[in-house]
Amino acid sequence: MAYAKPNQRARDKQRRVVDLIMRVWVKSSGVGIIAALLLICFYLLAVISPIFTSVNVEPINQYKTKYTHATLAIGSDEQGKMVYRIDESGKVQFIDLLNKRQVSEQQIISNPTAFTTTIESQDWFAFGDEKGRVQFAQIGFQTNYSKGNRQLIPYVESFVPFPSLQLDENKKALTQLALSLTPNEGVVLGKTEDNRLLGLELDASINQMTGETLWEAIPIHFNGTNKVKNLLSMVITPNNDFLYLLYQHELQVWSLNDHQASLRESIPLKESAQKLTLLAGAHSVLVQFDNGSFSQWFDTINNEKRSLTLIRTFNFDAPIELLSPEVYRKGVSVIDEKGNLTLIHTTTEKALFTQHVFNDSVLAATQPPNGEKLIVLTQSGWQCFNVTNPHPEVSIQSVFGKVWYEGYPEPAYIWQSTAANDDFESKFSLMPLAFGTLKAAFYALIFAGPIAIGSAIYTAYFMSANVRRYVKPTIEIMEALPTVIIGLLAGIWLAPIVENNLIAVFSILVFFPLSMIIIAFVWHILPAHIMRKLPRGQHAILLIPALIVIGYFTFQYGYVIEDWLFGGDLRNYLGDKGVAYDQRNALVVGIAMGAAIIPTIYTIAEDAIFSVPKHLSEGSLALGATQWQTLTKVVLLTASPGIFSAVMMGLGRAVGETMIVLMATGNTPIMDGNILEGMRTLAANIAIEMPESEMGSTHFRMLFLAAFLLFVFTFFVNSLAEWIRQGLREKYRSL
Repeated sequence: MAYAKPNQRARDKQRRVVDLIMRVWVKSSGVGIIAALLLICFYLLAVISPIFTSVNVEPINQYKTKYTHATLAIGSDEQGKMVYRIDESGKVQFIDLLNKRQVSEQQIISNPTAFTTTIESQDWFAFGDEKGRVQFAQIGFQTNYSKGNRQLIPYVESFVPFPSLQLDENKKALTQLALSLTPNEGVVLGKTEDNRLLGLELDASINQMTGETLWEAIPIHFNGTNKVKNLLSMVITPNNDFLYLLYQHELQVWSLNDHQASLRESIPLKESAQKLTLLAGAHSVLVQFDNGSFSQWFDTINNEKRSLTLIRTFNFDAPIELLSPEVYRKGVSVIDEKGNLTLIHTTTEKALFTQHVFNDSVLAATQPPNGEKLIVLTQSGWQCFNVTNPHPEVSIQSVFGKVWYEGYPEPAYIWQSTAANDDFESKFSLMPLAFGTLKAAFYALIFAGPIAIGSAIYTAYFMSANVRRYVKPTIEIMEALPTVIIGLLAGIWLAPIVENNLIAVFSILVFFPLSMIIIAFVWHILPAHIMRKLPRGQHAILLIPALIVIGYFTFQYGYVIEDWLFGGDLRNYLGDKGVAYDQRNALVVGIAMGAAIIPTIYTIAEDAIFSVPKHLSEGSLALGATQWQTLTKVVLLTASPGIFSAVMMGLGRAVGETMIVLMATGNTPIMDGNILEGMRTLAANIAIEMPESEMGSTHFRMLFLAAFLLFVFTFFVNSLAEWIRQGLREKYRSL
């Protein structure tokens, strides 16, 4: 029996310890990588999940009281802590909901015959009387701090330029009013008891000598007739451009311009209408019907003609008792006659919340500007609800489907997260970004794939070992180039060259492959003694000067082809055919990002081809196959798993690329496959908008959703690639 020497036993023990340490380290590293990926995934989901959580409405306060006079309108301060109520006697009362007491009251006008209010962002009221006069009032809250305590002081102020306006010279009683009033202009309309529609346009001008603001009230002339018998409701847009009149089965749109009112269009309504309401932003008008439904309408342009279009209709189980839009968002609170409360976001067409809440008849409702509360006045008193609804504009449909937004002629995929005006509606469709990502990756692969795989085939199978020793490291080291440098060169240097030599760029795509085929054919028919003068594996050296010459002449004399085929200007020719051109487009990105992923595809594919056992190719040649047959039937089939992996790695690199697409495209989130137009990718969008997004906002969480989508897409592509690679390996294992 053989015995190990002491020093050998010590080395065996040391080796076992090292093996154990390495085994634990490798396993720990693998588990750590998986754990890190799971943590990233869970973190993304934790940030994303709130945008898809359900809406919650909870009662937080109740103040029981009854009023003698009918309620005309209610409102509140920014936080919903103090409310006001205007009744039919012309009195306004201020109520502290937290302490359940009335703070004060003030008589604005005695026994008004008509009342109206502007949208809440303007916050003006108008009262009409029996003598045809109109009086304006504005209600607000002033914040004072006394001994560290915040106090709300309500106030009522009149419109100083016109405390009162005589709307009807005949002094007939006013029965209906409509008002729009801004710091510089306004329009007030009224219907008299004898069914006449009258209006005044309020214009402000500045005295250049004194700097004083002067107001003037100018009568509005109605082209046609101003008789409005059976008028149910009327509203004016805040920009004072349009007037909507509602009858039982008709909706009229009037244009207001230069003190003239002209009927633009009249729309028949199938159902019996009740009331008009402007949605937040006043680009849409809501029409309420007797059958328990309301519809949204806004202007669209078709065939260069503007028309009011029915966009969507919302149906309920019972007739609508009250409809209250939010101040800044496109949400609407609907209370039906059965006491059911429904919160709807009109753009996403989604019912966010539905529940039976009220047992008493509802008199009025309002939502504070922050949208976090709902205040309702019923016959038994005040009820205040806390509304948790931070992300109403996000739904599966709005993220991945077409949505018909205000101002657009049809439903579309739109990403537009910010704008300059306050009434802007955010648009969060990820489809243009996903499309832009795939578009950039597709054109990059179209450019890089043939070049990288062709180069890998040549260097691994045909090129001599001496030349390969220099070529392969040179191409591989290109992968170390910073993509920000490639993007900078593409945006500043390459894009203008492509723009000024567009015909030459397209011509090269034809001339280069054609010239290589011609040169190969010429080389093939040369006598053998001439071909033997060039060492085997260095034939590609002949192509380099030929391609340089062809490229030079293509750029120098490309205008000849342009004159011959396109009338001297390819861009104008494409424009006439409806093909748009942007300087920083998918062609530039395809070239630049293709150049960036060539080393990735080349390296993996070349290693796979070079690793094919020599006995396979030598056996094929020994059996009489040509080199081309051996390459296509043996070598490429055996190396196909590695080549496929190389392409998938290049695709993954292209999908996740940020700086090149950020700097070399117009970053316009559009869905257009045109190679001459730009796009915006998911990665570039995150880089652009993340610094300006508010923490916890819908915009912030949507960017994380874009990151999660990119993560899932990359994981799916890599998993699919691995599955196909394993299948190819099993299929060609016998070779």
